[in-house]
Amino acid sequence: MHVSRRVANRYDPFSRLMHWVVAGVIIYAMCMGYILHALEGTRWFHFFSVLNMSLGTLATPIMLVRFIWRFFRPSVPYPASVAGRKKQLVVFLHEIFYLTIMLVLVSGFLMLHKDYHFFGLVHVSRPVNVDVINDFFFKIHRVSCIVLGVILLMHVAAVIKYTLSGQREILRRML
Repeated sequence: MHVSRRVANRYDPFSRLMHWVVAGVIIYAMCMGYILHALEGTRWFHFFSVLNMSLGTLATPIMLVRFIWRFFRPSVPYPASVAGRKKQLVVFLHEIFYLTIMLVLVSGFLMLHKDYHFFGLVHVSRPVNVDVINDFFFKIHRVSCIVLGVILLMHVAAVIKYTLSGQREILRRML
């Protein structure tokens, strides 16, 4: 009996769901994080600040599951146009992307100067109660957000470049 082993040309539904959930949270949280500076002192600041912290708290375990799932999910080969050193570079940049996302999430939690209520429901205590350490992680958070923004723009630009050049299989892998 002949068993056909067809190679998947797109990621499994769980991987795609995790990708888009994390992407949505990151894009929203990054934009809102910068907008929060303009909202300081307004009645909206507290609401959006708690929403941002809640989304970051939610995104952290999702990102961990996503990272671990990569080692168990079926692999999806890169198109022939992404081979050799180019493939190694893409894989390396994705590792940096994951690391930066985790750094943003963890530093965002460690920089907290006060407790908050997760989506207004559950009390969450700040993990570190030392202002100097919180300030250090705030600086780490700021820099890592900038790095993440640059990587995110590079990621989107690369997908657009491949799509516009007729290599839509890169985009289809995650749709």
